[in-house]
Amino acid sequence: MAALLGVAGCAMSGTGGPRGRDIVLPETFVIGPASGDPHSHAAFPGVPNDVVKVSSRLRITRAIDHGLNFFAIQVNFPNRTWAHGGLQLVDGGRYQMNWGGLVNRGGGSADYQKEDPASDLTQMQNGPDRERSARYDWAVGKEYILTIERGKQIDFPPGNYVFIGSGPSVPVPNQRVLWEWKFTLAPADGTGPIQISTLYDAADRIASFYLWNECGYGSCGQGQSATWSMPVYARLGAANEEIQTRTLKRF
Repeated sequence: MAALLGVAGCAMSGTGGPRGRDIVLPETFVIGPASGDPHSHAAFPGVPNDVVKVSSRLRITRAIDHGLNFFAIQVNFPNRTWAHGGLQLVDGGRYQMNWGGLVNRGGGSADYQKEDPASDLTQMQNGPDRERSARYDWAVGKEYILTIERGKQIDFPPGNYVFIGSGPSVPVPNQRVLWEWKFTLAPADGTGPIQISTLYDAADRIASFYLWNECGYGSCGQGQSATWSMPVYARLGAANEEIQTRTLKRF
């Protein structure tokens, strides 16, 4: 059963006295053994389905020297596409970021195995690999700010396009109008490079988002750990007004 953490404020009576008690909003939470919870993903109940920006701070405290370590924000769009952006350590030696997405065909490995580039390109366009999976020398113990936000609409003329990575180039006969969705990775202390990568999606909003630690290729069960801040988000029509999440559900 997923663990649910609710956070309530303090309601005030008409005389100014407190009704109930203050509950302090936790600024951060851990995904990893120190949390005492085996779940690796976190959702945020109560967030509306018209989000145009989400941001969280991430400090990785343990990564494994083999396989895949991936610490990311995932956003789910209302047109059955999704994207994830975050930090990776691959095979113990390749430090990089990743910002890419696919069409939901059941989740998990099915989304990768059942790609249909000609169809998928009508909904989404990944960026080139130099943006999608760029080298980024992040450090264990250092805090980074991860942000996903909507940009402007872009016209894509008819032509041949690659949906993602080393996939095939396929003809797209019609013009597409897609939204920029930018992933920004920045050191919280201001020292070090800032990486900005972009993919494009027909959706104009985010329907839901998660934070997670994921593993693979022999690294699972080895104790990856990270501290995340409770994310903030902004809504359609109020992109400059950040809203603090208040409830965390692990799964």
